[in-house]
Amino acid sequence: MSKAQEPVAVKTRKALAIMGYLSRMGSMNAPREALADLLWSSKDRTKAMQSLRQALRQLKTAEQEAGFDVVISSSGHVQLDQNVFSSDYMQIMSLLEKGRADDFQEAEELWRGDFLAGYEDIDSEFSDWLRVERERVRSEVTGAALRHLNQISTEDGGVRVEAGGRFLLKVDPALEAAHRVLIRLYLNLGQKERAEQQYRACEREMRLLLDAEPDQETRNLLKQDEPVAQPENVFRSPGEASVSSNFLPNSEDVVLLPEISIISSSLLKKGLNDAVHLREEIVSGLSSFRSFDLYESEYFGDADMPKPMRVEGHELGSYLLRFRHDERSGKIVVQFEDRTIGQIVFNEIVDLRLWDGLTPAASQIVSRVYGHVIGKLRNPANSNLFARWCQADALMWDFTPQSDEKALRLLDEIERTNRSFSKIYSARASIIMKRELHFPLHETNSADGMNNLLSLAEKSIMLDPWQAMNQRIYGWALILSNLPEDARRAFQNAGRLSSSDPANLMSVAEGLAFSGDVSEALATAERAFSLFAFVPRVFYEYLANIYFAAEDYEAAISQIERGAGVGVTGLTTRVAALLCTGRESEALQTLQRFIEQASNNSSGASLALSDPESWRKKVNFFQGEKARQDYDRGAALVQRFLFEGSGSV
Repeated sequence: MSKAQEPVAVKTRKALAIMGYLSRMGSMNAPREALADLLWSSKDRTKAMQSLRQALRQLKTAEQEAGFDVVISSSGHVQLDQNVFSSDYMQIMSLLEKGRADDFQEAEELWRGDFLAGYEDIDSEFSDWLRVERERVRSEVTGAALRHLNQISTEDGGVRVEAGGRFLLKVDPALEAAHRVLIRLYLNLGQKERAEQQYRACEREMRLLLDAEPDQETRNLLKQDEPVAQPENVFRSPGEASVSSNFLPNSEDVVLLPEISIISSSLLKKGLNDAVHLREEIVSGLSSFRSFDLYESEYFGDADMPKPMRVEGHELGSYLLRFRHDERSGKIVVQFEDRTIGQIVFNEIVDLRLWDGLTPAASQIVSRVYGHVIGKLRNPANSNLFARWCQADALMWDFTPQSDEKALRLLDEIERTNRSFSKIYSARASIIMKRELHFPLHETNSADGMNNLLSLAEKSIMLDPWQAMNQRIYGWALILSNLPEDARRAFQNAGRLSSSDPANLMSVAEGLAFSGDVSEALATAERAFSLFAFVPRVFYEYLANIYFAAEDYEAAISQIERGAGVGVTGLTTRVAALLCTGRESEALQTLQRFIEQASNNSSGASLALSDPESWRKKVNFFQGEKARQDYDRGAALVQRFLFEGSGSV
C-alpha cells in the first residue's frame, strides 16, 4: 500500500488488516464500530474501540515515518484517501485492463497469493469475512484476465495468450479454463507435444487440488487432428469461468480425506495376540470416524512393505501409523508420523499391564491421532471441503448460539459445493434443536426449523446410514416426534458404528436414557467416561440427564454442577432435580442467577418467549413416566419464572 511506490511500513497485523478491509469497502470507508466488532469480536464494545484507537495510532505513526497520510479518521468513521492509497490488487486490475503480454507478465510478478494471506487467525469474525472476500478477489482477477482471451491469437506467436494463461494459473493452478486456453493455443501453433504436456498438468492440478478430472470438453481437445477452433466466448462469467481450487464441484460425490498408512512389523509372530488385537482396535476406531483414508501396508506383502520416507501429501495431510512389538519388554510401540514433513508426532510405548484392558488403551491412541489430524484442519486457513466440515463441527461443540451461527455459514458453503455430503443435514438438524431447546432466549431465523427437523435427519440417513452422527441426530429427531422405540434403535446403531469415540457414546447414552433404556444408558456412559483422556464439561450435563432418568436426583445435581451451564435445558434439569429433593429455595436462587446473567449477556435481547408452553413440551425428552412428570415440575417453574413474568413466581 503506497504512494508513488513508497510503502507504508505497518508494524502490526491488525493495523494492516484495517487497511485491507477498507480497501474492499465502497468509498474505502467503514464505521469505527464495524471495524472494532470485526477485529476484536471477543472483547466488549468499549475495549474493542480502545484497541481500534490504538491500532489507528500505529497507522498514524507509520504514515509519519513514510511522510504522507493514507488513513482519514473521524469520530465515527475510518477511510482511506483514494487519491493516495494504492495496492498490489489495484495495480494488477489496472494491468489486466490493458491485457498486453507484458501487462500479464507484470501482473504475474505482483500476484503473491491470496488476499491478505496469513491473516486468517487474527480474529474469527475477520476470518469469516476474509474467506468470502478472497473468493471475490479471485473471481474479479480471473474474470478480468479471461476477458482478453476470448479469441486465440497467434499473430505474435501466441505470446500474449500464453502470458495471460500463465497468469491465470499463477492465481489458480487448477483453473481448467486457463489450461484449455493454453492447450488450444499450442494446438493452433502446431505444438501437439506441448498441448499434451499442458493437459497432463491440468489433470495433475485438478486431481491434487479439486479431487476432480478435466471436463469432456478439455479431454476432446487433444482428439482433434486439425487446429482447434476457439469457442465463441472463453469468458462466461467469473462464477462459470473460475472453479476455485478450494471446492469440489456440485456433481462430485467424493470427499478428499486425510490419508493414514498403517505399517506393522513383528506382530504376526506366534504369541503376540495382544499386540495384534491392539492394532485392530486402533484401526477399527480410526475407521469408525469415517474421517480418514486408511491404507494397510500388509496388502502389498512383506517384501513390498513401504519404507518410511518423506512424501508430498495433499493439503489434508498424509500420515504413517507404525506398530511394532518389543519382544524383550513385551510392550507395543505405536508411532505416528507426519509423512509430508517427516516429523514424529508421537511415539507411544504401550504396557497393557497399566491399562484396564485393550479398549481404553486403543481409544486413547485413536483420540491422539484424531485430535492431531483434525485439529490441524480446524484452522480457518484450510478451505478444503472436509477441512470446512471440521471447522463447522468444532464450532458446534462450543455450544453457543454465536458459534452455531458461524457453523451454519460453513455448512451453507459446503452444500454449495457438495450437496451429497450427508453430515450437512444432520448438523443443521442438531443446530435447530439447540436453538429451539437450549437457547430459546436468543433471536434466530429458524421459526420453521422444528418442522423440518425430521426431514433433515432422514435426508442425512438416506445419504449415509453408516455415519454415527447421522444416526444420533436421527434418534433425537425421532424422540421429538414421539417415536421412542425407533429412537432407541437409532441410538443403538450410532453406538455400534463408533464404539471407540467417547463423545459419540456419551450422546448415545443420553439418548438411550431419554428413550427409556436407563440401564443401557448408564453402562454406555460408564464406558464413555473410561475412554476419555479429558472429559469436556458439557458431558457432565449429559450424565446429569441420565441420572435424572434413573431417578437419582442427588447424583443429577452433583453432575449438573460440574457442567458447562450455558443452556436452558441444563438449567431446567438442575431446577427439576432440586425440586425433587425438596430444595425449592435453592431452585429459585438458581433461576434468579441465570436470569441476571442472561440479562447481562443478551445485549438487549428479550427474555420473552413467544410460545413457552410449546417449549415446555418439546424440552421434556424423558419417556419414563415418573421422570417425565418430575422434569415437568422443573420445566413449569422455568416457564413461569423466565418466560411468563418479570423474573419471579
